[in-house]
Amino acid sequence: MRSVLRWLAGGALLGVCALAAAGGCGGGGEYDCAEDLVCEIFNDDGTSNGHCWGRCVPDPPKPFFPPELVWTGPDLLAPSCDDLVWAVPGTTDEVVRLAPGPAAFRGWAPPSGELACPTCACTPPSCALPSEVTASAPLYTCGEGPEETRTPFAPPPDWDGACVSPGWVGPEQLGSFAIGPTRQLPCTPVVEEAPVPRDAPAVEVAVACKSSVVASLCKMPRQLCMIYQQQDHLPEGWRHCVRADGKDIPCEAPAAPGSPWPTYSEKLGVFYTAVNDSRECMPCSCKPPEMSQCEAAVSAYRDSACSEWLVGISVPREGVCVDPASDAAIGSLSATWIVNVPGTCTPEGGTPVGEPGEGAATICCLPRER
Repeated sequence: MRSVLRWLAGGALLGVCALAAAGGCGGGGEYDCAEDLVCEIFNDDGTSNGHCWGRCVPDPPKPFFPPELVWTGPDLLAPSCDDLVWAVPGTTDEVVRLAPGPAAFRGWAPPSGELACPTCACTPPSCALPSEVTASAPLYTCGEGPEETRTPFAPPPDWDGACVSPGWVGPEQLGSFAIGPTRQLPCTPVVEEAPVPRDAPAVEVAVACKSSVVASLCKMPRQLCMIYQQQDHLPEGWRHCVRADGKDIPCEAPAAPGSPWPTYSEKLGVFYTAVNDSRECMPCSCKPPEMSQCEAAVSAYRDSACSEWLVGISVPREGVCVDPASDAAIGSLSATWIVNVPGTCTPEGGTPVGEPGEGAATICCLPRER
């Protein structure tokens, strides 16, 4: 019978429990305390009597592995699976090893917890008036001639349309003049909300130990019996949990209020077998403006005070070539907006990329009993 107990416990029964007489389950003689525990689980014919001497836990859904005992805490205090032993009541030296063998999983939390990235935004786009006006000498049309036949007559870069006199272009220099396109000034990315620095997580390492799990000892369907693993048998800090490979695995929903059957709803976190933090935040940027329309009307004048009107023309995005009257001169410019709808920009960036480590595993646990 003692060999059956060792198999159920998944490890060696350490020490000796005094044996008065080997009577077996249901026999007339006395039997030791170890046999007493086994007889609570099996009938004389070896079939289950529907009693789990341990803790009945839910059979986890896919992709989770079978239930394990898990400890989390500082790396320097991490125990081994050999520390999981239970002293049999009423004895002085008989203990049951609950999870023999090496750890099924040992992983570390990222050193800085979740990576916090900034919230990105964009300054509004804006329409800008033409910044290029170039006169071409007679016999040439809008910049087709040699460089020496062209005379710049550009307004200032931040021109708001008010009267401006960039110089003087006399009749001998003016056969036509080109007005550059209306411009759309791009959006500028800004950090709208900087991330709040976070303290390093209190949990640094997770140790998962395999234990004896039997499927036929619990009365309720889809329940597994974790032999000898009642919560009060476990050392401080150990919990009944399940584990799945990957970092985006959701835990189960909490059990309904009043339900006697808990679920693996408490997420301990994501742990990595090797921590090599390569995470960073994508820089903030802005997409080109959308739904924008910029069109201006530019007037040229013979004098330098915008009083002797020469010509006026609508300037689209691609610019325009103007052929004024012969013997004309240009001394000043003014402009007004026909359509000034700069549109909107969509921010990009501020999202984490990279991985904190390798061999990610998600650990979900039953609610604490104590």
